[in-house]
Amino acid sequence: MKKTTTCIILSLLLFQVLAAQPVKRRQAYDISSDRVLYTVGYAHLDTEWNWDYPTTINQYIKSTMEDNFRLFEKYPDYVFNFTGSRRYGMMKEYYPELYSRVKEYIKEGRWYVSGSSVDEGEVNVSSSESLIRQVLYGNEFFRKEFGTESYDYMLPDCFGFPANMPSVLNHCGILGFSTQKLSWGSANGIPFNVGIWNGPDGKGIIAALNATSYVGRIKPDLDKDPDWNKRIDDDIKNYGISFDYRYYGVGDIGGAPRDRDVYNASGSLNNEGTGLKILLTSSDQMYKDITPEIRKKLPVYSGDLLLTEHSAGSQTSQAFMKRFNRKNEILAQEAELAASAACWAGNSSYPIERLNRCWDLVLGSQFHDILPGTSLPKAYEYAWNDEFIAANGYSAVLENAMGAFSGNLDTRVKGKAIIVFNPVACDREDIVSAEVEFPASPQNITVLDKDGKIIPSQITGRNGNKISFIFPARVKSSGLAVYDIYETTDKPVANTKLKVTSSTLENEFYIVAIDEKGNIASIYDRKNNRELLSSPADLQFLYEEPKSYPAWNMDWKDRKNPPVAFLDQGVTMNIVENGPVRVAIEVRKEGLNSEICQVIRLSAGESGRIVEVVNKLDWQSKEVSLKAAFPFALKNEKATYSMGVGTIERTTNNEVKYEVPSKQWMDITDVSGKYGVSILEDCKYGSDKPDDHTLRLTLMFTPKANSFVYQNTQD
Repeated sequence: MKKTTTCIILSLLLFQVLAAQPVKRRQAYDISSDRVLYTVGYAHLDTEWNWDYPTTINQYIKSTMEDNFRLFEKYPDYVFNFTGSRRYGMMKEYYPELYSRVKEYIKEGRWYVSGSSVDEGEVNVSSSESLIRQVLYGNEFFRKEFGTESYDYMLPDCFGFPANMPSVLNHCGILGFSTQKLSWGSANGIPFNVGIWNGPDGKGIIAALNATSYVGRIKPDLDKDPDWNKRIDDDIKNYGISFDYRYYGVGDIGGAPRDRDVYNASGSLNNEGTGLKILLTSSDQMYKDITPEIRKKLPVYSGDLLLTEHSAGSQTSQAFMKRFNRKNEILAQEAELAASAACWAGNSSYPIERLNRCWDLVLGSQFHDILPGTSLPKAYEYAWNDEFIAANGYSAVLENAMGAFSGNLDTRVKGKAIIVFNPVACDREDIVSAEVEFPASPQNITVLDKDGKIIPSQITGRNGNKISFIFPARVKSSGLAVYDIYETTDKPVANTKLKVTSSTLENEFYIVAIDEKGNIASIYDRKNNRELLSSPADLQFLYEEPKSYPAWNMDWKDRKNPPVAFLDQGVTMNIVENGPVRVAIEVRKEGLNSEICQVIRLSAGESGRIVEVVNKLDWQSKEVSLKAAFPFALKNEKATYSMGVGTIERTTNNEVKYEVPSKQWMDITDVSGKYGVSILEDCKYGSDKPDDHTLRLTLMFTPKANSFVYQNTQD
């Protein structure tokens, strides 16, 4: 990792030298005084959307190369931008002869690698680590294959942009960001044409937030175009800058800009008069040209850039894809940490090639139609397969590293040694689930820690001589601990602080009551002597009929309305765990043809600070979303949402903000700031806040489909 970071720093220093060199076919200009329009030729390719990978490889990748070759030969001033190292990898694998020509055009400065990423990935669901890896792996490929790299992050077609994104890209050494998507119903409008977008740490990037449509056309005499001249006049008046940025080209199947547009663009170069200086250029040239003095003049924006169109629904569509992505992001972190420890200890070499291949599969599957859940069903067969391969690769690395590193630990125990790994970067106590095989099925077991102290344990299942059990483990930050498990006939010691009846659970922190509909009706905080809920937490069906783009959208007209039904029919409740480590009640219920099995449980010790609900859902409902609603007994117009890096406060629902993204948790704290409650989620990203005391986590989403018929079966 240290070596890679050094490479990035050296590359940033290198570009400062290169940027000062003259560029072929580029007229002389000075953006501190000239009226300049950066014109970026581009072909948008959805790697999987209404087609799958074979179609992309067999048709669209090939045509992207061949169509641009023809334009290069016809128009000596024409230059082209194309993103995604994964797509270049397809060129290399399937069309090596054409790929060699691409490499020559890149060397000549006619074809530019753009966007810095493995693919034009989704950013609301992907973790901050994934965004960093997009840049790391994308530009590493470009440097290795072409001896160059990109200094911008280009996402013309992504479904909203979270507030922490500029902080992450700044950390990666990225200079600028561009998109045209805010024209699709930006919740906050378009803050500026070109300016500074800052993250929660106050650091940010130059952003072209109004880059115009990627299928935009070029009129004859672009330099005299009245609309663009007026736009730059406004930039001069408002900010004292006389330059702007635009896309032109085609989409969504790759290829090359239209011949007539290239003809018009080329004909607008070097025209005499007082019009604009037109640059046909790389997607990152403007960011390189902006000096610190000019940067000070740019307008500044901080916060989310979410959409009312193409945003809300895509935070939940295709729930299995999103679950797979989250699990692999976590598994990658665990595997790399374990492999680093094993390598440091000298037990094994670091499997960098295997980990890199796994990351490439995960990052490719984060493409902005695949991960948001807006591709056709066939596309997910390929994406799921890539996720399975990556999961198997990460798992093998983790298992091998733990096996190798265990030789450094003292595993001389009375019974069987279990090694517990804490991949989280803080000291932690939590419940461990384990399975051990004995010569014969024991009546009971005893668990000892490293000091020989008996740890409470609880058998949860038997399969022949195999025993499944749980116990609380305390492990240091990013550490390992050895526990001793052996057979015994002793009865487990009861925990008087854990209690369960057919409708209540108790531990030292909470008393939880479940009503006749299977809803959590009460959570009483014993330490602070107060009730958390103002009414039962229920599972609500909301009608969903977006006016357009069903898998992408949720509409305010539907979000304003009350639930159409509840998942609360045919309720059964049973005690499924009752021991010294954990108590649990299983709730089964149904509604609108769907069925859910919920296990509501409380644990002993520090992990008992969480009321845990494990859901298994048979989803057969259509034209609805399913939301877990939590009406709390505290009030605040604002709630806090984790973005992975940084947090953001958002207000109660309104007509432009009624389904918002977060990662791992959201929190509502009363206006005094003295008491609050957090909802922790596992692989769910969308939520809303219908009033000042309720948070609703969106579990599933299958809208009523219109022209996209395949989207009426989202999961």
